[in-house]
Amino acid sequence: MPSAVILIADGSEEIEFVTPYDEFNYLVLVRAGFDVKSVGVDLNDGTQAICSRGVKITPDILSITEIGSTPDILILPGGAPGAAAFCKSGATLDLIRRCRQEGKWMGFICAGTTALVEAASGAAQPWKNRVTSHPTVKEQIVEKGWEYASNEERAVVDEKIITSRG
Repeated sequence: MPSAVILIADGSEEIEFVTPYDEFNYLVLVRAGFDVKSVGVDLNDGTQAICSRGVKITPDILSITEIGSTPDILILPGGAPGAAAFCKSGATLDLIRRCRQEGKWMGFICAGTTALVEAASGAAQPWKNRVTSHPTVKEQIVEKGWEYASNEERAVVDEKIITSRG
């Protein structure tokens, strides 16, 4: 069965997690035969993510180490503190690199794009794609040599990587 994973960390943006999780889990991917799971990344209390507005979300799986095989689709929401947690998580960066190496689809919302950039920078064979993100992290991405989309583009698809402004 194909699979999709949506990561969540403390400080993730609620709407950027809940919307794709709900859409994929109940409206699109499950009907197409996908197994959709949310996965926690370095959660402070070990069982729930405390999101950017204080909403507590319990992921389906508490750690990336529990997901087994590489998912067919990987999604990272934004939220500056959550994106920073993704960037500091070796397991998250390794998962992004595996997805890229295995030709899987990935989506990065808002500041979540910084985790893509961080993963690529630390890869054995670094890569760069054309991307977008929340404007507050644009310079951080451009400084690493990535091609940044024009301000009019709210979403960018480059190869199997989708980024959005959030």
